[in-house]
Amino acid sequence: MAPSVIVIGGGVGGLTAAHELVDRGFDVRVLESRPDWGGKARSQPVPGSGTGGRLDLPGEHGFRFYPRFYTHVIDTMKRIPSPFGGHVFDHLKPTTESAIALVDRGTWYRFYRRPVTRPFEVIAALELFFQELDFDNRDIGLFTAKILEFLTTSDERRFGEYEQMSWWEFLEGDLYSENFQRQLRAVPRTMVAMDPRRGSARSVGSVSMQLILDYADTGVSNDRTMGGPTSEMWFDPWIAHLATLGAHLQTGVTVTSIEVAAGAISGVTLSDGTTATADHYVLAVPLDVAIQMVTPAMGALDPALERLRLANTDDLVSWMVGIQYFLYEDVPLVRGHTFFPDSPWALTTISQPQFWRELGIFRTRYGAGDVGGLISVDISDWDTPGVFIHKTAKQCTAAEIAQEVWQQLKAGLNGPSAGEETLIDAMLHSWHLDSDLDFSSGSPVNNSRLLVHPPGSWDVRPEAGTRIPNLVLASDYVRTHTDLASMEGASEAGRRAANVILQRSGSTAQHASVWPLIEPPQFRRAKKLDAWLYSKGRRHAFEMLGIRNAARAANWLRRLEVAAGFARVDDWFDKRVRLSRLTKKILSFLGLG
Repeated sequence: MAPSVIVIGGGVGGLTAAHELVDRGFDVRVLESRPDWGGKARSQPVPGSGTGGRLDLPGEHGFRFYPRFYTHVIDTMKRIPSPFGGHVFDHLKPTTESAIALVDRGTWYRFYRRPVTRPFEVIAALELFFQELDFDNRDIGLFTAKILEFLTTSDERRFGEYEQMSWWEFLEGDLYSENFQRQLRAVPRTMVAMDPRRGSARSVGSVSMQLILDYADTGVSNDRTMGGPTSEMWFDPWIAHLATLGAHLQTGVTVTSIEVAAGAISGVTLSDGTTATADHYVLAVPLDVAIQMVTPAMGALDPALERLRLANTDDLVSWMVGIQYFLYEDVPLVRGHTFFPDSPWALTTISQPQFWRELGIFRTRYGAGDVGGLISVDISDWDTPGVFIHKTAKQCTAAEIAQEVWQQLKAGLNGPSAGEETLIDAMLHSWHLDSDLDFSSGSPVNNSRLLVHPPGSWDVRPEAGTRIPNLVLASDYVRTHTDLASMEGASEAGRRAANVILQRSGSTAQHASVWPLIEPPQFRRAKKLDAWLYSKGRRHAFEMLGIRNAARAANWLRRLEVAAGFARVDDWFDKRVRLSRLTKKILSFLGLG
């Protein structure tokens, strides 16, 4: 008889675990408290907005993007048949350009990508991002040097040293000009909802390296978006596929408690008063919910669960919430994302219908036939006062949030560089704000907060496999290679949870694939050198060569070239024999050789 599994939570993590297990012959039951599948990633159709046989207007928790380093989610999509033909993966659309819009200046710029084939060409990639923003060369010099420092840092130093400091501390943020400091605070938040002052240097740095390299490279797989609403294009086909594989799927069912007996999970109590039992249990709910569901009895069996149960959730999480503006006419902007790095609410946008053409004309498929455009916006800073309504987003009503974001969008897109007003009030049909926000008490309460990886939080976060022999965890707060509160992090966690169950049940089925993050191999020798330095209690070579001095940072690479006695610093990484010579020169210079 096949081992039975109860999965608590029908988001990406839970569905991934269910998929991997049912695919290997397990008897899987998935319980989701919401009426819809997908968790934070699900679509949120605007009720009653569709008429004449059209679908309701498509709202979302926030827009979806799938960068190059997403491997687990992409692999899963390749295994889900699509009713539109092919598989879900086939409906991802490339975003071939991006833009930066500056609220203060009322101007915006497109920027393009170039391939990085040699290590130090990452500097050229960063210059593409900064070239139009009039930043001081000293700022750019220090920032690019710090990026190179991180890329040449060993895993040992990242976990032992950088995990204990913030990304802001690593970047030495206080040394930059005020203008550049604003960009340093905003960019990680607009991309990955990570506050550089709160997130650890290891976590924010690792993901930032992936994003920088993505935007530096060419090719259609770097940054993709879905060719339609997330649930329509992904979750609905996924649920249908899981059902055909034999999974038992139930929505509207809440697990009210997890019971423990004889050192294991004995069952779960459901909202209808019944008890459900299985051989194995997968807890696949968000961090806020998980902390509430872990009982003292569970914590007594696993110190990692006890640390999680006692953790201060507010210290671990932040907000990243979406709003959609439905327009009478389509406004494509650029074929990709637009970042508003100086917007006080750290906005990022994408105009979606241009990517949904295979579904037909937007106004003939959604709404009442009068909506032709959709701009989806992520709001990443909820604690800074707005420009037009001088309150933080957390202090605003839903209507005030919609008004402030709209005004910030217009301020960034309607300036002199546009030649004409890109957005005008007459275009606006309506808006939809994430339904996970609860305004019943006046100001919003967020029921879908995100982990922000503060310094030292790796020690609080559990592995997928707990010490309770029949309980595993599958959510984006679990320790993963991805290490990011995202669909990708949840997908990897779901695979890890499935693999633990496979191992514990004695299954001979092949384990689900799990992939690490990949950084350019050209840096591997520099990382090896840093691992040696770290083992000797020494700082990173860049720091010992004076990289902390902002006035000297821009000239550091030239100094190293001269000291090495050959033409290109790239040879440090690309030529083994020259690595040996340069290593001796550096160690001698530092008094270590």
